[in-house]
Amino acid sequence: MARTFLIGPGGVGKTTAGGELARLLDCAFLDLDQQFMARVGPIDGVIQGLGYARYVELNAELFATLAAELPETCVMALSSGFLASDTPAGLLAANQARVKAAGTSIRLLPCEDLAAASRIVVARQMGRGLALDEAREAAKFARRFADYLDQGDISVFSAAAPAQIAAEMARALGLTSP
Repeated sequence: MARTFLIGPGGVGKTTAGGELARLLDCAFLDLDQQFMARVGPIDGVIQGLGYARYVELNAELFATLAAELPETCVMALSSGFLASDTPAGLLAANQARVKAAGTSIRLLPCEDLAAASRIVVARQMGRGLALDEAREAAKFARRFADYLDQGDISVFSAAAPAQIAAEMARALGLTSP
């Protein structure tokens, strides 16, 4: 196994299922958002202080640094907007190329149907207790759902429990038998 990057909108289970996948494969798990907060600062604070565009640049710079430091075998959950269309085109292309060069990407979505996937993810997001606006979360998910539909080396569509999703990802990577 090499490096595996989980991509997709927020709320699809990248961090939770990614941690399970790393445990299953007995390798390191990293979360780009957590790394950002540890190395740069609180994401909300950076966005409020410097703007979203600067946050996106700093996040891309951090990923480039981490890609050079990552163990050969690991699982990493990428930020929900890392490969989304609200990233400037040149930076988006650079992010896509860096991910491709660094390992295998798995696009994680609860299902292929936007309406059903939105219901699942927006309910998860609203249940996090972060005082999020439901309509805004639904709109953001719809945009990012479309952004991620054509990305990833491997696609996993599942709303199962995280351990089951991890097992499905391991099978998709060819690391366990069907």
